[in-house]
Amino acid sequence: MKHLHFYLTLAISCSTAVVSWSQGKYGSDSVACVTNLSFYRDYATQEKYKEAAPYWRNAIGACPPAASQNLYIDGIKIMKYLIANTRDPKLRKSRIDSLFMLYDRRIEHFKVNKGNVYKLKAYDVVQYMKDDDLIYQAFETAVLAGGSKTDARTMIDAMNAALKVYNSKRLPADKFMGFYNKLRTFADQSATEKPGDAQAKRLPTDLENLFVSSGVASCDNMIAMYEKEFNAAPANKELVSRILQMMGMNHCTQNEFYYRIVEAYHKLEPTAGSAYTVGKVYLLKKDPATAVKYYKEAVTRSDSGKEKAKYLAELGTLYLQELNDHAQAMACAKQAMNSDANNGRAYLLRGMIWANEECGGNDIAKKAKYWLAVDYAAKAKSIDPALADEANQYINAYSRYFPEQQDAFMYDMVDGNAYTVNCNGMTERTKVRTRKQ
Repeated sequence: MKHLHFYLTLAISCSTAVVSWSQGKYGSDSVACVTNLSFYRDYATQEKYKEAAPYWRNAIGACPPAASQNLYIDGIKIMKYLIANTRDPKLRKSRIDSLFMLYDRRIEHFKVNKGNVYKLKAYDVVQYMKDDDLIYQAFETAVLAGGSKTDARTMIDAMNAALKVYNSKRLPADKFMGFYNKLRTFADQSATEKPGDAQAKRLPTDLENLFVSSGVASCDNMIAMYEKEFNAAPANKELVSRILQMMGMNHCTQNEFYYRIVEAYHKLEPTAGSAYTVGKVYLLKKDPATAVKYYKEAVTRSDSGKEKAKYLAELGTLYLQELNDHAQAMACAKQAMNSDANNGRAYLLRGMIWANEECGGNDIAKKAKYWLAVDYAAKAKSIDPALADEANQYINAYSRYFPEQQDAFMYDMVDGNAYTVNCNGMTERTKVRTRKQ
């Protein structure tokens, strides 16, 4: 009591001075406001919330709403203490309602750092409300208020809250996807704004993983979500890149919208890789002539021997299988080998070209091309074991067309003899091989 009396005496002795300079801030009954503020703050700073509670209630009644933000910061602590020590269900519910009213009044009268206040409120909704819809709404409000300043943990919790309501079929797919889009935009901004923050850097990927695992990312849903965004900002490189990445991750790559996105990205940031991707798109669209154009651009832009060989080998295959241009296909195969001698695909292609040539001459001359085709397929798998199964299929297929042993004997040839193949202006050396009956 002596301690309390000291503060009461101090407050009253100062009240005349207080009235003179704080009449507006502390209201018409500034003495009661300042006195009770002082009393409850003394207890609250010592975490004696039970003792602080009556003086805090008096301060709430006597002080104007904007007198002190501590009324709400401390009030929330006091109210949570009271809730924890209340057994009566009705009184407990009333105090929980009061807790959230304090959050709302703090936000109404003090605009600073609203995102953080909404975040604190959201976590108290989790603790006290146990309602998935209210939890999602609270996190949605917190994230929208905080934007890119929202911490990574809150964004992940917000995504999980949305996912829970979506899985319960109370949040439509388009709303869920729209919320994800906002979260992802904020996460990308946060990663840029906080380059040294490991959590912020990892956040976009973590959100993406949750989104993909949700099952909402059907191709139709993704097109519906992204097409409107893209049409509104087709020159937004960050947006186009994100759409391209998400559609690729979800295997939504065989539709007109994806083709548009690929071309848009290439125009915004042309690279060897983007030209190659556009070329593959036009191949899927059954437009090989346009595909050739982009493959050539990919080759020109590439400064890596291995990468260039990859593009050339695929371009050569395109020439062979889609355009039936053997000369261009062979030129690509040779260039690919020069760019990367260990590109097995180039050797496999060269064998395929030989196998598809129409050669003249006697029975041996017509079939000698298959010896070269097998040579190149064998070389392909020897330098690239990943091609072994495919190469073996070609070897088995081509070997069936080897001349029979008795036919070769008629031309004075036996297995292992050197042989020069001449066909359509191409000449290469190989060895005789025959089939035995």
